Amino acid sequence: MSPFSLRELRYVLPRDGQRTLSVTIVTTLLDPALYPKEKIAALYGVRWTVETHFAELKTTLKMRKLKSTTPEGVLKELIAYTLVYNLVHAVMCEAATRQRVTPDRVSFIDTIRWLLTAAADAELPDLVINPRRPGRHEPRVTKDRQDSYPKMCRPRNELRKDLKKQAKAA
Repeated sequence: MSPFSLRELRYVLPRDGQRTLSVTIVTTLLDPALYPKEKIAALYGVRWTVETHFAELKTTLKMRKLKSTTPEGVLKELIAYTLVYNLVHAVMCEAATRQRVTPDRVSFIDTIRWLLTAAADAELPDLVINPRRPGRHEPRVTKDRQDSYPKMCRPRNELRKDLKKQAKAA
C-alpha cells in the first residue's frame, strides 16, 4: 500500500452560551494557496445543508428503509424517490422566485402538502418560508419512533420457540 499525504486543519467555532468548539478536518487537499483553510471550513459548514436534504428524503419522503430486495427494485425505488424529490425542489424554486427568497428557505413539507392537495390547474400559492437561524445548534440524538418493535438480536428459530412457549402458557 502506498502512503499518501494528508493535511490537518483546525479552527474554533465560538458558540453563544456554550463551550467553544474546536473542529479538526483532515483532507487530501494539500495546497494551502489553492484550498485555503477558511474555504475548507466553510465547505465543512455546508455539510449541515446536505444532512438536511438527507433528512427530507429519509423522514418526510419515508425513504428510511427501501422495500425492494433485488438490485433492479432498489434502483427503481431510488429513481422514484429522486423524481419526487426533484419535483418538490422545482416547485420550491418557483415559489422562492415568486416570494423573493432563496429556495432553501421554502418549506419542504409545505410544498409536499400543496402538491398532494392541489388541483391539476391550481396556481402556486405563497408557501411557508422558514426563518434564517444562523448559529443554530441542535443536540445530536436519534428519534426512532417508526420502529416500536424490539430488534431481532437472536436467531429466528429461537424467537419462534419462545413464541410457542408463550402461546402454550397463555
